[in-house]
Amino acid sequence: MHLPHAVGDCAAIATEVNSFTVPTTPQPVVTLKAVARHAGLSLATVSYALREHPKIPPATRKLVAAAARELGYRPNPRVAGLMAHIRGARVRPQAERIAFVWVHTSRRIAAENPYLRSVFKGAAARTERLGFALEEFWTDDPGMTEPRLQEIIVARGITGVLLSPVLTPETSLALDWDWSRVAAVVIGNVTWTPELHHVGHHHFFAMRNVLHELATLGCRRPAAVVDAVIDERGKHAWTGAFFANHPEPASARQLLHLHDAMKPRGLAAWLRRSGADALIVSAVAQLSAPGVRALCRKERLPIAALRWPGKVQALIGGIDQCDDLLGAQAVELLIAQLDHNERGPPRQPGMMLFPGQWVAAKSEAPSHSRAQPSGSAPRTSKVSKVAH
Repeated sequence: MHLPHAVGDCAAIATEVNSFTVPTTPQPVVTLKAVARHAGLSLATVSYALREHPKIPPATRKLVAAAARELGYRPNPRVAGLMAHIRGARVRPQAERIAFVWVHTSRRIAAENPYLRSVFKGAAARTERLGFALEEFWTDDPGMTEPRLQEIIVARGITGVLLSPVLTPETSLALDWDWSRVAAVVIGNVTWTPELHHVGHHHFFAMRNVLHELATLGCRRPAAVVDAVIDERGKHAWTGAFFANHPEPASARQLLHLHDAMKPRGLAAWLRRSGADALIVSAVAQLSAPGVRALCRKERLPIAALRWPGKVQALIGGIDQCDDLLGAQAVELLIAQLDHNERGPPRQPGMMLFPGQWVAAKSEAPSHSRAQPSGSAPRTSKVSKVAH
């Protein structure tokens, strides 16, 4: 038998393979203490310097960074995450404050508008959960100027700012601020100068989702009424998704209406000429344009809203944009900047988008697109007819 020889060969091969794939001696781990010793500084100074804390002079930060590079220091992400959690869970005698700045929004509108209140509620809840406090400010308060507002915020020791969504027709915004003094996150998709991190709704995915739901009903020719200003803020994602995902691509442009809320007339005539078998609206208020609601009833058109109106009009299905989630995630993104001592406009602005979720109409209606076999039970539809 040659078994011993075979075993010896296998052992030799394994040894040879290991020599190519596994280091024979583990690489030493470079610790924070080693960096401190190499730089001739205290452990606390090195820790703060590597996190770019503003209380450490720039020259010292460069010295520590050079020492870390020379030694090959790499932070342990598990330890860093644990320390961030410990810092976040620590009981603060006075909670660090975050500014929620209402941009071009009056106090009355901020208090009454359901969308804005939902966003703020989500931000406030997440802020409190993470051990911070949220304080509101308004750019349009009487006598307030933009530079003065920033001075007030900074004087109160606040370095983190959430910028509210806006309801005005503006598609781009700017504040006369020194952005190097704060970390900021924008809620919504409006373009800012300078560009900042954003948290907003994913208009493209939402439109695609609605078209999919209508397709499950057999709708082959849905029409869409889209608010022109909101579509421009969303970088034309609604219209882009409509063209890219429509069941009849050649007809999609004729089935899309860019809506001007100040000029609602003519919408019903367009819808009648379109020959649509379903209607998508970006807001249920568009159904109040002259003749639209009556035409939808007459033609038995299924309706889906890109912004689900909630329980007030539960007979209409659509996309719940989960506005409170936008506020909560904006807080998370802002606190991440504060934890890393980041200030000013980011070199690479990020955009965190959420598609929302489909909500079926509360009262289901029979599908209009196919006749029911005689004697069969009526089927239900995920998208309702227009509410009466």
